[in-house]
Amino acid sequence: MTRTIRVPLGELTAGERRIDGDEAHYLVRVLRVRPGAILTAFDPVRRLEAAVTVLEVERDRVLARVSEPTPAPRAAEPEVTLVYCAGKGDKVDEVVRAATALAVSRVVVATSERSVARGPTSPGRQKRWAAIALDAARQSGRGDVPELVGPLPFADALARAESDGALKLCLEPDAEHALGISLRERGDRPLVLLVGPEGGFSAQELAHARDAGFDLMRLGTLILRTELAAVAALAAVLAHERRG
Repeated sequence: MTRTIRVPLGELTAGERRIDGDEAHYLVRVLRVRPGAILTAFDPVRRLEAAVTVLEVERDRVLARVSEPTPAPRAAEPEVTLVYCAGKGDKVDEVVRAATALAVSRVVVATSERSVARGPTSPGRQKRWAAIALDAARQSGRGDVPELVGPLPFADALARAESDGALKLCLEPDAEHALGISLRERGDRPLVLLVGPEGGFSAQELAHARDAGFDLMRLGTLILRTELAAVAALAAVLAHERRG
């Protein structure tokens, strides 16, 4: 089976289009496309896709013909928001990539009392998260990208994640009830999923989460690394949606 080549293109409209910048580099240097190649372009902001025929290939740009755009067949529905307490190293990168591929509509990065990564994130880091999400959307066939917010202090992150009528679940290893129970009863409600840092939530943060309407849920019987817990929980969410 031939894999469709996907390329992100903003302001997608029908007609001839010169592709340059990073997109042209990817097509020319990485994929080595040739005239006549047919690609799929997607506009992640407007959630549109279109077939693209390569007309000419130059060193740093591509001339292509774009067909009439249509709504992207794969996008984040229904609404799922992930609130992820920042971990050390590249854990946020990993979570943003996975969350995009697992159809999350919004990722809110929070700093908590036990977060290893503290302080503001540089604009360069935020730009990297956006690039990671875009690449994950391209690879997974998704026609949009999640909204990326933060990092924000814990209380501000919970407030930013508010969604009318949402089911709010907080992963906590010692919780009485299992995550799957709530997911089976979710229906079509928006979901806000809260995942803590390596050191877990403080007692004050758990109390704050409860006051904000979050139910505490355990993911399983074992203690998972924070980035793995986020991915496993989102995969469970996606699996329940597919069964629904």
